Amino acid sequence: MTFGQLTGPLHLPSLSGVVRERVKAELRAWVAELVRRFCVDARAIPPCWEEHGGMVEALLALKDHERACFAQSAAPTAAVDWLRALQDVTHLLRELNAVTQCTMREHRDPPQRPAL
Repeated sequence: MTFGQLTGPLHLPSLSGVVRERVKAELRAWVAELVRRFCVDARAIPPCWEEHGGMVEALLALKDHERACFAQSAAPTAAVDWLRALQDVTHLLRELNAVTQCTMREHRDPPQRPAL
């Protein structure tokens, strides 16, 4: 399996509207497959993950990491590196969701911080 030409990581806030929407659509499909492949529960990736910027960026980074780890140029140990990254990002996603406590049935906005 090849992941095509490697480029740098994607920074969603820097992308233009059309490109951003294409990247988000690809990420949506990738996240659905990730949830299926690894039985990720809603405490880590709730159905409303797209409503949470931190989750979107963490998942996009994980997707980029997978692409690099499974490129033809990757080291033979890269698959284990990706599994470690999955574990780390899943932990981060759980921490992010602990703030809002979104569930399978309910989206909650994060608490409002006072202005700095």
